[in-house]
Amino acid sequence: MGNGCTSLATKRYNLLISRKHRSTSIGDENQEAATANVEERYKTEEDMKMIMNALASHFILKGLDEDSRFEIARTMKHYTIGPREYVFEEGKPGQSFYILASGRLEVVMNGTKKNLISPGFGFGELALLDARPRTASIISIEKCHLWGVDRDTFKDAVRRVNLLGHEENKKFIDNISIFKSLTQAQKDRILASLNTQRWGNGQKIVREGDYGTLFYIIKEGIATCSKNDLEVRHLGKGDYFGELSELYDHSRSATITAVGDVKVVSISCQSLFEILGDSLQQIIYKNSIRIAIESSQVLSALKKSQIEKLLDYMITTRYQPGALIIPKGTKKGEYLYIVLRGSAVSLSGRKYGNLTCIGDRDLLVTPNCDFIDDVIAEIETDVSEISKATIEKCIEGDLKEITAANDLKVILDNVFLFTGLSVTKHQALKNSLNVMYFNDRDSIILENRPGEYFYIVKSGKVVCRKGNKRVRIITKYDYFGERALIYGTTRSASIQADGPVICWMIGKSAFLDLISEEIRARIEHRIELQEISISLADLTIIKPLGKSMFGNTFLMANRARNRLYSVKALLKEKIEKLGIQMNLQMEREIALQMNHPMLMSIVDTVKDAWRVYFISEYIKGKDLFCILKEIQLVSEIHAKYLIASVALIFEYLHERNIIFRNLKPENMIIDEEGYPVLIDFSAAKIINGRTYTTIGSPHYMAPEVILGSGYSFNADWWSLGIVLYELLYGKVPFGEDEIDPHSIYEKILEHRISYPSSVLQTNSAKPLIQQLLNKNPSARTGGGTKAFKCNIWFENLNWGRLRTKALKMPFVPKFLDLDNEIEEALNSPKNRYEVFEAEEISDPIKSKIYDREPSLHIGWDNDF
Repeated sequence: MGNGCTSLATKRYNLLISRKHRSTSIGDENQEAATANVEERYKTEEDMKMIMNALASHFILKGLDEDSRFEIARTMKHYTIGPREYVFEEGKPGQSFYILASGRLEVVMNGTKKNLISPGFGFGELALLDARPRTASIISIEKCHLWGVDRDTFKDAVRRVNLLGHEENKKFIDNISIFKSLTQAQKDRILASLNTQRWGNGQKIVREGDYGTLFYIIKEGIATCSKNDLEVRHLGKGDYFGELSELYDHSRSATITAVGDVKVVSISCQSLFEILGDSLQQIIYKNSIRIAIESSQVLSALKKSQIEKLLDYMITTRYQPGALIIPKGTKKGEYLYIVLRGSAVSLSGRKYGNLTCIGDRDLLVTPNCDFIDDVIAEIETDVSEISKATIEKCIEGDLKEITAANDLKVILDNVFLFTGLSVTKHQALKNSLNVMYFNDRDSIILENRPGEYFYIVKSGKVVCRKGNKRVRIITKYDYFGERALIYGTTRSASIQADGPVICWMIGKSAFLDLISEEIRARIEHRIELQEISISLADLTIIKPLGKSMFGNTFLMANRARNRLYSVKALLKEKIEKLGIQMNLQMEREIALQMNHPMLMSIVDTVKDAWRVYFISEYIKGKDLFCILKEIQLVSEIHAKYLIASVALIFEYLHERNIIFRNLKPENMIIDEEGYPVLIDFSAAKIINGRTYTTIGSPHYMAPEVILGSGYSFNADWWSLGIVLYELLYGKVPFGEDEIDPHSIYEKILEHRISYPSSVLQTNSAKPLIQQLLNKNPSARTGGGTKAFKCNIWFENLNWGRLRTKALKMPFVPKFLDLDNEIEEALNSPKNRYEVFEAEEISDPIKSKIYDREPSLHIGWDNDF
């Protein structure tokens, strides 16, 4: 790794600086084409053809599917504008995209005529993404007719089409029998790989005898199915075809012909097999068994590797209606049965539906009883079975003992509190664990009541409230209830289940016996971090730490506690002006549930009449952006540790349905141990399915984010691929020399990846870069986080030690000593409000808030 002020370093620094300070400009409301007559107008076939051709020629719009472009064309309004009038002005925020239908327009930059626009040409498309200032003025030479669509209408149209298509495709996947047993992750990957196609009347979608490479589903219209030129049947919405050749490598067995306009979705053979493997039927059976086992309260404690072993020993039998599956008198506890498809029923009337385990609870006890009724197939039914002896052979031990041991390992691997627990106490922890099940809204802990148990969330989430204030969300593998046990006090807050929740519980005496002085110190550190009585009056400003589009961050100190905090101050007036109240609420909700050593922990949120504040722990470190400025490149081993660390963070976030959406070097603090800590959750979001907002830093945005066509967690993995490339090659792969977002987006959508020969790096990371920067989102992890961690580039990396920050990082940055600066600030404290206001002076949205009474707000900040 090099240092020094070479010309390359200077160029690299200047480019990084230009990227770091890019942000969307926000100005006053400006109405484009203000003198035009704007109306809804019927579009002729020629109008639609011209509009569709124009849409298909622009880089943002040609990346959309035909349905989206059609919906955009349908929503475009007609503009009539006189001669020498502005369509829009240079420097003003962009609002709309236009297509010239007739007349002539000129392009003017800095007062100089640059170009002419002729009919059929579209312009201003960058405004469809954000409100960045126009780079030129467009002025009519003569009376002109245009078609235009504003940003909100455009995004609504794309979102509407893609959401409708996504929901239709989701229902399609759910209703096709061969896909019903897939995991949700596999279904999501199939959804991401589907393509939409249109066929005109009489067109052959597939031809009999041709080799098949696609599997189809009809979304709209009718098609005929014929064999040997004889029509066999009609196919309509929801019918699918191509599956025999697709799944069994046969030629097409029939010809499918469109009758009128037909719309289909398809998935390629390669994509299907990448997702499901070579033997689809076996994959489906195994998936069904896997889902049933993972849904069993007893067997879900098995490790994934143990479950995988069981799959190879399950024997599957197909039973016709009325066939005997389990004879009366069969001894319980000796076999596990799983209904994979169909349904079974006992003579006493008990029914067993799809993916139901029969006899799983009996495996953990030694029941002295038999099945008292025959169990028969109600309809054609597939059932897999395996003996308890085979199960214990596969898992190499007693089932009851191993499930308990697995629970222990899960806790040791995922509950950071118990990292480093002595081996002698492992057995004590296992023996003290009890499992409790809670329903939605069940009270688990009541404020001011005595504390008797320590809790760890095994699944689900709970809400922590103090009085009427919702102060924290606690999720999978996080814990609660420790304060009252440690200090011998009553409960300081109430805990309520938010949906179904399973918790591990440890009694008070067992818990206190378990914890060492080191563990107690961790607990007290966390208690202090979560101290909810902190106020701004307790804090003294040391210095500003940074600025963002939405607020300013300060280093502040609490002398009484001898602690430093990072405090982000956000002006309420600006928040309301920008309409980001819900974003702030989302950021708060996400920040309050973070408990990971490589994520910045929030202490509390507070407010006053003018601002809301995020008070977080101060991470002593330096952001990766500044480090790259200093050292230019990192070594491959250093890059490997950093990328692997972020992968663990993504695993934590995505498991909690949180998408980060703004990974870049500026948002990665390298702490005093050399580990990356992600900061700034302003772009993060809790999602269930897909989201559509175009958000993030241009160079790091995935293609699907730019297009606004719907995306999910895989967009984060694209950003990780950009960072990996940047670490190894000293620049981003797309638009390195570009500042204009339009140009950056175009480079990303062109997707031409090259590797500089001047940089001396090995080629071993290139396959991983190519994988992460795949335009197909579902291919980026190679099959999920577990598959990603198995990539050969990470060979011999100890993920467990990395997760607990037990590995020595290959690079630790040097830091300036802040002691003198802190002492000086504490001895001569500044008026914090004057400092806040001084930092806000340059903000174009900021008003003189002290010249009037604070504005009234409508409750969005109640929880702050």
